Amino acid sequence: MSDFRGIVSSILTAEGAIVEQVEPEGIEVLAPEPLQKALSIPEWTRMGFGLELPDQAVRVTLESDWTERIGGLLGDRGRFLVISLDRNSFSKLPSDPERLIRHEMVMDNATYRLKEIVEERTRYLLLTFRLTAVSDEKRDDILHLCLNESNGTMADDLVDPLLSYLNSLKAGNAPEPEDDDFLALWGAQKVRDFVKRTLPGRIRTRLSPFLAGMERRMGRDMDRLYAYHTDLRHEAAKRLEDKKQKGLGEDELKKERMRLDAIEREYHAKIADLQRKYAMTVEFDLIQALRLTMPVYRFRLLIMRRKEKRNIHLDWNPVSKKLESLFCERCLSSLKPYWVCDDNLHLICPSCISPCSSCGKTYCRACHPTKCPKCGHRSYSS
Repeated sequence: MSDFRGIVSSILTAEGAIVEQVEPEGIEVLAPEPLQKALSIPEWTRMGFGLELPDQAVRVTLESDWTERIGGLLGDRGRFLVISLDRNSFSKLPSDPERLIRHEMVMDNATYRLKEIVEERTRYLLLTFRLTAVSDEKRDDILHLCLNESNGTMADDLVDPLLSYLNSLKAGNAPEPEDDDFLALWGAQKVRDFVKRTLPGRIRTRLSPFLAGMERRMGRDMDRLYAYHTDLRHEAAKRLEDKKQKGLGEDELKKERMRLDAIEREYHAKIADLQRKYAMTVEFDLIQALRLTMPVYRFRLLIMRRKEKRNIHLDWNPVSKKLESLFCERCLSSLKPYWVCDDNLHLICPSCISPCSSCGKTYCRACHPTKCPKCGHRSYSS
């Protein structure tokens, strides 16, 4: 929670409050009158952000209404930023760039050649989303998506180092807005398509611990439900068998059969209730977009497959100190090794160049996302 404490401290300071850190994981705030009204707080207050609170502190968490309070205070300020970084104090390229390329360019059916390494400027788009997952419990989280707009490559490794670097900048060294002559490479529709394609998988990954806990609780509840109704069924079946052996009339036997049917209906109704209880809904909201222009070392590469060639580039970022990773151009998987398709030399994972389930033809799902080009069988979700 220390990051959240830092964010809240920065916002309150910018709004004219006097803020001091107190332990454990808290801040002490002396707020001016406009800030008191905006956040519904007294002139002096303490806020706690960890499991253990300072004396007289109110708890502030992502799951509480404090995010709405602070959001209302900020309005649209800070929701979209465009900044530029220069090369000062950035790391230099490692002495063995070939080793970086060998680690990344792992392909089963093609070769590559490093043409050159040049200094360039590129633009990154960092999107920050707030996630709200609701099942039998509620969880709020923050998710970042980052991409290099020059080549459409995901830049996950850049997120944490970049945020740390920006937070470390002093007021006098703050980055400047980018020159308007450096035009945005991606338009709004292209960004929306990227988010639609990328975000669902990232949400599933981020919420997997929450989902696993929910499934464990649901499994325990279903086991208890099954054991309870199994006992009821055994008792009802035993009574039915006893009455048959005693030679009782059909009316008595019918009552026991109806009791068995009622137990079965109740069991399925309880299962349906559990499924509704543990069904998960996820909402996400874009809370900030950052367009960042900065210097990089650009690796220009030539991919060769049979007689065909394709030029691509990957950037080595001086903030993350890493070379960008390749991703499957269909499903965005980062599993290695990659395959290169014959038609357009797409870099794709093995599952995206698998045989058609109908005719057996192997084809590229990046080239043909909806159906097999040979038989037209629709076996892959678009």
